[in-house]
Amino acid sequence: MKYAILGVLIFLIALPLVIGVAAASDTMVFNGFLINIPDNYSYIGKMREGWLGSWQFSMLSASIPPGKNYLYLFYIFLGHVARWLGLPLILTFHATRGLALILLWYQLCRFVDVYLERHDTKTKNIALLLLCFGSGMGWMAVILGGQTGDFWIPEAYPFLSMYTNPHFPLGMALMVDFFIQLRKPFVARDIVPLALKGMFLGITMQFGVVIAGIVAGGAQLWEIIKKQYPIRWWMLWFLIPGGLVLVYQFIVLRTDPVLREWDIQNITLTPPIWNILVSFSPVLLLAIGMIIYLIRSDQVAEHKLLVVWFVAGLILAYFPFQLQRRFLLGYYIPAASLGAIAIGWAYRQKRKLFHTAAMLVVTASFITNLVIISSTVKEIGKRNPDLFYPVSMQTAFEWMLNNRPAENVILSAPRTGAFIPGETGWRVVYGHHVETPDAYNTQLTLEQIFYGMKSTDEIMEYIETIGADYVFIGPLERKFGGELTWVNRFPVVYENAEVTIYKTGVDS
Repeated sequence: MKYAILGVLIFLIALPLVIGVAAASDTMVFNGFLINIPDNYSYIGKMREGWLGSWQFSMLSASIPPGKNYLYLFYIFLGHVARWLGLPLILTFHATRGLALILLWYQLCRFVDVYLERHDTKTKNIALLLLCFGSGMGWMAVILGGQTGDFWIPEAYPFLSMYTNPHFPLGMALMVDFFIQLRKPFVARDIVPLALKGMFLGITMQFGVVIAGIVAGGAQLWEIIKKQYPIRWWMLWFLIPGGLVLVYQFIVLRTDPVLREWDIQNITLTPPIWNILVSFSPVLLLAIGMIIYLIRSDQVAEHKLLVVWFVAGLILAYFPFQLQRRFLLGYYIPAASLGAIAIGWAYRQKRKLFHTAAMLVVTASFITNLVIISSTVKEIGKRNPDLFYPVSMQTAFEWMLNNRPAENVILSAPRTGAFIPGETGWRVVYGHHVETPDAYNTQLTLEQIFYGMKSTDEIMEYIETIGADYVFIGPLERKFGGELTWVNRFPVVYENAEVTIYKTGVDS
């Protein structure tokens, strides 16, 4: 059963990518991403920094670099790996995602065996199926013309995290591994692995450290109140290294003026409670019912970590904090685990009604992810411009990568700017809705330039102000339909059938 689940997981995750690659043509390049596209472009940009030999994050999505820092080491390291092995960045990204998928599947199998150890095999199998493939009832919202969080909060769901990037499933796997450790006897040889895992979790998924500490601390507090176990001081070997990484990141974001502006824009709020109810139901409703049952029957102790995680996660998700949604990391795990216990109970009943209801609940939990996969495949078939870009741009990118000057800030349309850092290592005026300082106004200004809403004098002044060394004119820039004669005062440094790159600051 477990290996069959792994096989299906790999198939479902890989299928859209294979279809996307096959859909590329002599004129269009598949960008390699299916969901969370702007963020994934930014991760490739960070990998490119590592590929170029740096261990420091210089934020190529902004025309002004931050000071020296060691953020995003996971993706920068992957860039080094890609260079060492001679692999394309996009292949390294997805290969790592595949490895993270396998690791998360393995940890979920262990989690079910440990935290549902007293339940029957059918209940465990249901739990594992839900954890690996389950989601919410957002598919019903789609029918009504809306969209809920189970379509766009990938870090909350194991399957959607696997479908999105490498660091979500990797961070989730490290957090789950720590929770499994709580049920095992501690020995001295665990200290070094614990410290390394905690530090790695802090690097890959910062909020995983916070959630791990709060959930483990809540379970520990329960035990202290009930006088069941001594204090597990060994948890600090995991939490302190991860916490130190968080402290370092916090200091850097607060003291660097460029990164501070980025941090101000970095807002990820939790959607309204009705949205969360839809996004995590039906297992959320079953989990609430199961918690009530466990309290009334005095059986909470056996499932205290699941209960603490479920309750604390929901409370933290609405804590007054600009990144509150990040506290939903892995939240589907306790909800689905508690829900699976209720479904397992229904299957053990002799009444057919209970069996039918249980089957419907399980089936309903799979539909959203099937909609996501089918929608992705449909968009690939339609050659959605978010998933493809012209070969002429790729040809230009290859030239840029091989001819990267010391001063390389390039002005382009916002969508082109999303590609350039990862494909070329060049710095852009606008590349990402959070990382680019004053992102909204910067994007608006660039769009006005390419729509033809700015005079030549205004454009020249803007180019000088932001220090743009080059201008990229390609299919996406021309698509705006604005007058582009202002670029003719600059010399051409590269040209193909659809792309021209100009060097600024020199009269033609």
